[in-house]
Amino acid sequence: MVVCEVCGTKTHSARKVSLDGAILTVCEKCSSMGTDLGGYGTVRTRRPRYRREETEMGLVDGYEKAIQRERTARNWKQEELARKINEPESLVNKIESGKITPSEKVSRKLEKILGVSILERVERTAVEFDRSKGKAVTLGDVVTIRKRK
Repeated sequence: MVVCEVCGTKTHSARKVSLDGAILTVCEKCSSMGTDLGGYGTVRTRRPRYRREETEMGLVDGYEKAIQRERTARNWKQEELARKINEPESLVNKIESGKITPSEKVSRKLEKILGVSILERVERTAVEFDRSKGKAVTLGDVVTIRKRK
């Protein structure tokens, strides 16, 4: 049994179609949405299970206070820090107040100027799932909650 990649219904007779440049295995009902590539009848496809790990950079907890603490330790006003990192003063204000999170580029500038680490490596793991079992991926399968230290 194959799961239609468009509507998610289980079917024994699926078709291969080209839909917006992607080749999909679909049920008869959804095959009219794309260009039929043949492949009538039972389609047995086995997708490999995979686990891919990526390393990304994330902000440490309390980065706002660390930035503000280091800035005030140097007796700099927000205006001076903004000038040193070549960004608007309003951005520094919003970062320190926690209204926005700085981009990785701005975070690296702040780390360099203030000599403080506000970025940390965050490991992300792709969710493993096997469509042949017919289970749908839920939000709970995808979300990982980072525990505070």
